[in-house]
Formats: sequence, C-alpha cells, structure tokens
Amino acid sequence: MSVPEAVPTPVDVAQHPAHVPRPRVIHNSRLLCWGTIFVGICSAFIGVCMMFMIVTLLTPWSALSFMRVLGAVQWALGGLMMCMMCPALWKWGQAMLHKTVKLDEQGADFSLGTSKDPRHVFLPWEQIESVVHKRVGNAQQFTVTASDGSYAQFTSYTFFRPRHVARLISERAGKPIQSA
Repeated sequence: MSVPEAVPTPVDVAQHPAHVPRPRVIHNSRLLCWGTIFVGICSAFIGVCMMFMIVTLLTPWSALSFMRVLGAVQWALGGLMMCMMCPALWKWGQAMLHKTVKLDEQGADFSLGTSKDPRHVFLPWEQIESVVHKRVGNAQQFTVTASDGSYAQFTSYTFFRPRHVARLISERAGKPIQSA
C-alpha cells in the first residue's frame, strides 16, 4: 500500500521560490485621472454656455412670458451646477494622481496623502489582521488593519478599482476580505 503524497497548502505554495509574487506598484491610471480633470474643465465650459442660454430666453423683452422665465431659471440652475462640478472634479483628479500602494516581499506600503502632505503607511504581511469591506454611501470603503493598531483606509474615491487593490492585498496577506 502506498502512502499518498501531502498536498501543498496555500502557505507552502506561497513560500515556494517559483511562486513568490513580484513587487508591484498599484496606482490610478494617469489617463483616467487626467480625463477626470478634463471633464471638470468641460463642465465649466458647458456651464458658461448654459448661462448664455439665459440671455437667449429672456430676449426680446416683448416676448417675455412666465414659461420663458421658468426656462431661464432652469438653465441658470443647470449652469450653476455644471460650474460647481469643475472644482470638485479637478480636486478629485489631482488627488487621485498621487495615490499608490507598493506590494513587495515585506508588506504593503500605502501612499495615500497628497504631494504637499504625503502620508505613508507600511503594513508588514505578517502583521495584517484583516481586510474589511464596507459600503459607505455610494462608495466602497476598504480598511486594512494590522496587529499593532495601524491601518490603511481607501475608498472608490481613492482608487478607481479599490476592490482589485483589496483583493491583491488579501491574497498576499492570506486573509479573506470581510464584509462589515
């Protein structure tokens, strides 16, 4: 009777030199970040054009009616909202340009600050206790916690693909993604 060979566990496979994951830097697509900024600029242009529609609705004065004034108010509100989107999209695109996560043999190195206020968090693989997913409003939020109390938190406003980032971290740390 032969003795069956031991089936390698995921830990054994991960420690084998052929299966050691290479260092990887995850950052947002520059094209998507600059596209977000460009859409913000376009929204300002569209908002200004909507404001010009007010003039066309209110002139000539002899054809002024309640419905034309109501239409002008609607165009004004729409133009105002489009102009307000410009700084929000500009700020979001600029902030997302600098967010990175470096995954290497030692752990996950998060750079979640801005260029003026860098904030780095390093979490070694053996200290990562959990990767928690939570839905906050219309955003996905992931929190990676370590045994020493440090944590890194990112959302879909931090990375365009936060679930992908969390999945890579949970695979390398050997911890499942938990739902809160």
